[in-house]
Amino acid sequence: MNVRHRARLIVPAAIALACFVTGCTATNAPEPTEADAPSPSASAAPSPTPTAADFVIPDTTDPVQVAITLKYDGDDPSGEIIAGPAVLVADRPFSIEGQCQGDGVGFEVMTADGEKRVIADGDFDCDDPPAGEFTYQLPYAGPVQVNLTDADDVDQAWVRVVQP
Repeated sequence: MNVRHRARLIVPAAIALACFVTGCTATNAPEPTEADAPSPSASAAPSPTPTAADFVIPDTTDPVQVAITLKYDGDDPSGEIIAGPAVLVADRPFSIEGQCQGDGVGFEVMTADGEKRVIADGDFDCDDPPAGEFTYQLPYAGPVQVNLTDADDVDQAWVRVVQP
């Protein structure tokens, strides 16, 4: 898979490094005591490995959603492209979210007008879905659509544009 516009967020890493160096402790926080420690019977179970059951398509009527594309299970390349319910507001940040099962997907966000201009594109691995990595701010206002450009190696996928 080509990694064209793989954006990486440096800020969380910098914050984590700063917390490691400075200790990032709350002021006036009491020191933990043995009484605060969990009892052996209340041990925490490790998080389960994600499975097919963890694949969840978001609510397509979410009021912050500007567009979504869906690819369903099966050999038939079925799916949907939905614009809305919101429209993109100019000069306000918007993000791309997504999830897939398989290798990875490519996407493009384009204006849903007569010009159909690509205003953002990228790709991500299914085991590393975007979490704030694709955030943009553009002077464009209006409806958009998001398309999957490379989804041959996935069974299911969704990619959407949100603008809170």
